[in-house]
Amino acid sequence: MNHTMKTGMKTKQIEIMKNGNDHECRTARLKYELETKNKLLSSIHKISGLLTRPISLDRVLNAIVEETASVFRFSRVNISLINKKNPNLLECKYVIGFTPEEAKRALSVPYQLDRHDCVETRVIKTGKTLYIGDYKKDRRLTNIDIKLRGIYERVAGIAAPLKIKKEIIGFIGADRTNEILNLTKNEIDLFSTFANQVSIIIENARLQEQNKRKIEQLLSLQQISKKTSSTLSLKKLLNIIVANALKITKASTCAVLLLDSEDNFLKIASQKGYRKSDAETFRLKIGEGIVGWVARNGTPLLVKNVHKEPRYVELIKGIKSELAVPLIGEKQVLGVLNVDSYEECAFSQDDLELMMIFAGHTATLIENARLYEEVITERNFAENILESSPNGVLTVDCAGTVSSMNRKAEEILGVSRTNLVGRTVAAACKSCIVDIVEEALNGMCIVDNREVRLEQDDGISLTLGLSSSLLRGHDGRINGVIILIRDLTEIKKAEEMIRRMDRLTSLGELSAGLAHEIRNPLASITFNVQMLSKMLDIDEKIRPIISDTLTGITRIKRLVKGIHDFAKPGTPALRSGCINDVIMDSVALLDSQLKKKKIGIDIDLDETGFPIVFDPLKIQQVFINLLINAMDALPSGGIIRITSMIEQYPPKNGGFLAVSVADTGSGIMPENISKIFDPFFTTKPEGTGLGLSITHKILEQHQATIDIQSSAGQGSTFILRFPIDTKSERDVPI
Repeated sequence: MNHTMKTGMKTKQIEIMKNGNDHECRTARLKYELETKNKLLSSIHKISGLLTRPISLDRVLNAIVEETASVFRFSRVNISLINKKNPNLLECKYVIGFTPEEAKRALSVPYQLDRHDCVETRVIKTGKTLYIGDYKKDRRLTNIDIKLRGIYERVAGIAAPLKIKKEIIGFIGADRTNEILNLTKNEIDLFSTFANQVSIIIENARLQEQNKRKIEQLLSLQQISKKTSSTLSLKKLLNIIVANALKITKASTCAVLLLDSEDNFLKIASQKGYRKSDAETFRLKIGEGIVGWVARNGTPLLVKNVHKEPRYVELIKGIKSELAVPLIGEKQVLGVLNVDSYEECAFSQDDLELMMIFAGHTATLIENARLYEEVITERNFAENILESSPNGVLTVDCAGTVSSMNRKAEEILGVSRTNLVGRTVAAACKSCIVDIVEEALNGMCIVDNREVRLEQDDGISLTLGLSSSLLRGHDGRINGVIILIRDLTEIKKAEEMIRRMDRLTSLGELSAGLAHEIRNPLASITFNVQMLSKMLDIDEKIRPIISDTLTGITRIKRLVKGIHDFAKPGTPALRSGCINDVIMDSVALLDSQLKKKKIGIDIDLDETGFPIVFDPLKIQQVFINLLINAMDALPSGGIIRITSMIEQYPPKNGGFLAVSVADTGSGIMPENISKIFDPFFTTKPEGTGLGLSITHKILEQHQATIDIQSSAGQGSTFILRFPIDTKSERDVPI
């Protein structure tokens, strides 16, 4: 039977019920009601079948209104449900047959049970079906009903409550557009029965949807647990917690507030939805506000309307509901996890229970992260002490592998830790360090400040003080060796300088006395020899003897003068200026001798003109002495290089002008380097051994230093360091 034939039969049945005799009308009505019951059962079965599949509540409500319209031949049907979070609100959830304007209004404007008196709210309050056959004649209608009749153009209607046991969850309403309803008691009862069955279906759909949401939330919680458990950074952890708390509860804002036990305040440690400036300055006393109350009592608090809660403290305007749960650690409350919403009754008991589970997990993670940060802080503190140590520290395990080294060890040994750590000490370190490690590991023999010389790759020789100690674990077992490396190079230089100054002081006092004692008789000897040479008739055999005697006397005079100059060099006439001119003048004075010996001069002087305080004549004497020494080291010709630059020497002690005089000669033997500044030490047949001693003495008067770098066969370099005149430095263009 096709749809046209069915429709024709229904129309005929209705005509008989209206215009036939009593017997025909009764028979037709019974037949119609039987068909309606069959269709009703079929519709209920059809709707219930939807629940066997994963389907949303919206789909179930849609099916219900469609079947209602089909079974009872209603042109308009709507379903309204009580808001579970706010039981005072009756919200329209689904409509059929409404115009777009009517549907928009119905779905957006809820009924308020405590304020609106109309058919819909009376159905909820009484729990009984209301049938209005004619909206123009029924005296039960209120002003609100009359107003709604005009809005929706109602002529008649029926509304039946949706009940679960004795609880009203909503109603289903229906009417026929522009048609007065003429329903029998049986038809009204059928509609009520249908509403009861629909109630069960709706509640099952709700439970199914609620269970589905719980499963999703628990799965999300499981995923969050994995994500948060993988991080030990407190800041990152709190950000993850806030983001996922928002996701779980669908809140508008979220914050984790942690307890500052010293100040007895709660501070926002992480948040979403707050103004940054408010979050940074916000402080809440324990016990104050909803959050403070939760922190003090260790009990969660769900507030459906914050404006009715006297404990509420406003931080964000427009907030209407709040859920706060305590973060309870092993011994105390650590803080509060708080979510807010711009809607009333936004959070349910299910949300509270889930947040409590989440908060318990969160509190454990926060404690772990704090403990980890404390460990890291302590470790970093120990590492900072090690890195800041003025001595090098090297650790080697029992297998002879380098475990670690600090920055100073890198600097002293001239090697990066990335190239040393992980390698065996035998393959990576100098033999002097290897020997100490082997002594400690094999013979349990520790070393205390053993001095060794270390030749670096750049040719610079260092004096190191090495000490060792055994590295033991908590159980007392030996885990390796610690090598302490002290750079004694500068200390040894200072000690040598002090010894040299002591020698020079003693020699100076002795030399002053000798020069004075020699000068007077030497003057008499010189005068007598000169007189004898004039008075006597000297033959050719005696003349050379007289000449040699006078030459010897001249050498003695020169030596006495040198001794006098060394012992009493005189007060220098110091003034601030640029040393470059003095250097160039010194080279010019020796230019002819340099050319004669085929010695080239390479000059590269710093042109910034930093001033130093010096006596030009005495400093010229210094450079002439150094140039003469360099010339003597180049008997077959070569190159003398003079350079200058600004440097920090030693570091952090202010600026120095470093001037170096280097030659490509034969160099100085290692055993002679420590003696070259001693008075009367010389390797030249005709030398007095006073040139470098006087040079050292002059530089000492200028608060300058002189160092030497030399290797046999590779030439020598003298480095002079003059302190920059800081008083005049600001006037020098840079």
